[in-house]
Amino acid sequence: MNHEHIMRKSFFVNSALIIVKIASGLLLRSVALVADGVHSISDLLTDVFVILGIRHSIKPADDEHPFGHGKFEYVLSLFLGLAIITIAYNLGRSVIVNWNEFTAVPRLGSLVIVIGVVVTKLYLARYLIRKGVETDSEIIRASGQESLSDVISSCVVFIGIAGVLIGNQLGIDWLLYGDKVASVIIALFIIRIGLLIIWEAIQSIQGKSVKATICAEYKDLIASVDGVLQVDELDMIAYGPYYQAIVEVKVDGSKTVKQGHDIAHDVHDVLMQQEKICHVSVHVNPGGTNQ
Repeated sequence: MNHEHIMRKSFFVNSALIIVKIASGLLLRSVALVADGVHSISDLLTDVFVILGIRHSIKPADDEHPFGHGKFEYVLSLFLGLAIITIAYNLGRSVIVNWNEFTAVPRLGSLVIVIGVVVTKLYLARYLIRKGVETDSEIIRASGQESLSDVISSCVVFIGIAGVLIGNQLGIDWLLYGDKVASVIIALFIIRIGLLIIWEAIQSIQGKSVKATICAEYKDLIASVDGVLQVDELDMIAYGPYYQAIVEVKVDGSKTVKQGHDIAHDVHDVLMQQEKICHVSVHVNPGGTNQ
């Protein structure tokens, strides 16, 4: 399953949730549920950015980009984080500025909507994070993390609405602000997620090593090439959805330069045949005579 297909699923789920949350929030008089719908807009923006980023990052290498366009994914993640923080700021500011304005008491049905949202988003978040790990895609994992924040924010909405309903029933005035408090907490939580996405994008732009478990699989592949005595070193750097590999292999020191070159060429070819490898550099070290 390719990256874009994964994110299209997320896009359709988030589109449906935005409609459900905002429409239900307006009909059932819940400020927090409307705020949660705005949070879901950040999820939708995530999906749009990810789909666009994936389309660009998989473009083949050209003269100006000899290693491909993979790092565009990280740049897009950076802008995604900034967009999420902007949405959160405007949401929180709106609630605080109108803090003392009267807000109608939400209806009981809003709690049912929130429960349905939590279950749906929890499934989507776990799906995206799992697929992000399976495909080693940072931007899909980031989308999953942002979706997971929606699960937590919806739980905050549930508590806020429940507080307002209880306060209205028992005549406890301070509980009537539960809906607004929940909205501010959601805004702060969204800001935190945006900052985390920005930090991870900055780390990746600087150059991020591929996980040791993934490197080990490629090491075994290199070691299986005829003429390779040992894999002395393998450095792999994530380049968007692809990897760059810098390899040092040990070959029989008695072989000719031509034979050593052929072995290095075989290592290069076997790696470049792998779907996620975009660039390979091979260095040959002389070793003991191969018995």
